[in-house]
Amino acid sequence: MTDRPARATAYNALYEAGLNRYEANKLLNNHAWEAAAPVMQIVTDYVIESNDVGGLDCNDLADRLRTAGYPLVGDEDHDAPED
Repeated sequence: MTDRPARATAYNALYEAGLNRYEANKLLNNHAWEAAAPVMQIVTDYVIESNDVGGLDCNDLADRLRTAGYPLVGDEDHDAPED
């Protein structure tokens, strides 16, 4: 395993596979944007609803992210419902 960040490792693999630097960076940037887009949509919807309707707090956003499969950093320490 390497100590390099994942992006650098992926970039080097793409470059070694024959993509030029521009193509490799563009591919990685597109992949990052596509991965972040669902989270950004959840946040955008929350902000719009919070401004238009009100009554929402940060816990509502956190719950929406968790429900969509995006747990927050440190969620293992979060007060999970007991069985």
